[in-house]
Amino acid sequence: MNSPRFLTTIYKIWMLRYVDVPEDVGLALAKEYAAATKPSKRGGKKLPKHIPVVATSNNRSTRTTLVPAGAGRYRLQVNATLRKAARADVGEIIGVSLKIDLASRDLPVPPELEAALKSRPRLKKEFDRLTVAGRMQFLRWFSAKSPEVRKKRLARAIEVLSDRALNRKTKATAR
Repeated sequence: MNSPRFLTTIYKIWMLRYVDVPEDVGLALAKEYAAATKPSKRGGKKLPKHIPVVATSNNRSTRTTLVPAGAGRYRLQVNATLRKAARADVGEIIGVSLKIDLASRDLPVPPELEAALKSRPRLKKEFDRLTVAGRMQFLRWFSAKSPEVRKKRLARAIEVLSDRALNRKTKATAR
């Protein structure tokens, strides 16, 4: 599918700026993404709630995600990159093109953490249980330029994952 381009008005909810994706564009992208990814466990191809895309305005692009806006429609957050590229803000009209983004969004696990998890299978299992967003937050927190800081954070990371595993075990035996 060609990258659909459309004109839309920037709205604001609290501090976030967003645009409503036209229904036909959202539906086409949802179908394209569903076809490109594996089917749901419930069987059949169900339209996705969240669609990873590359949004472009005035030749500046950013990786983002279309989110549900209700009634089968989608909404696109207009971050600073897109807003500055469009030279527009709330109430103004911008041109946007969208393309499905199938590239992985996983952050690499730093070698120190990977080595520590490899020697502790229970903690590795707990790390793998983190949600995608939780894992990204954890890895962003862990990643530091200074080796001294990473060393301190490694000790804390092991402690946090151990506590999570222990709490999970305690909850399971309490049932």
